[in-house]
Amino acid sequence: MTVAQSAKPSSSDLTVTLKRLIALLEEDETDDYGILQPSQPAFKLAMRFIVEAYESLGESFPRASVSTDEKGGIRLTWSKLEPECEVRLICPADSGQEMYLYHELGDTYAIEQNVTSSTLVQWLRWLKPE
Repeated sequence: MTVAQSAKPSSSDLTVTLKRLIALLEEDETDDYGILQPSQPAFKLAMRFIVEAYESLGESFPRASVSTDEKGGIRLTWSKLEPECEVRLICPADSGQEMYLYHELGDTYAIEQNVTSSTLVQWLRWLKPE
């Protein structure tokens, strides 16, 4: 399945997330703090996980904020205010590094290693129950 097939109306949370991810490619290459554009491995990994999560969640896929780190890795963040909780998927700049998932509820947090799209879907459902 292609991303174009996944994107339904332009206001869907998936579309907003994808537009935010693609906008990173249009940033200046660097600034005083480091790399602004994502690396190709990070971009491809983030795109793959977004599409695979959407295939499982459908229209309940929640909107994510998207940013790069100083090395060109990508961080996707899903947040909820009540109760205050967050899920972050970290896609490293270098394909030799491991991606991980961080989740937090109040003062309780943990990191998941060996992330799969099923792991991401599980935590997105925890964040935003259907």
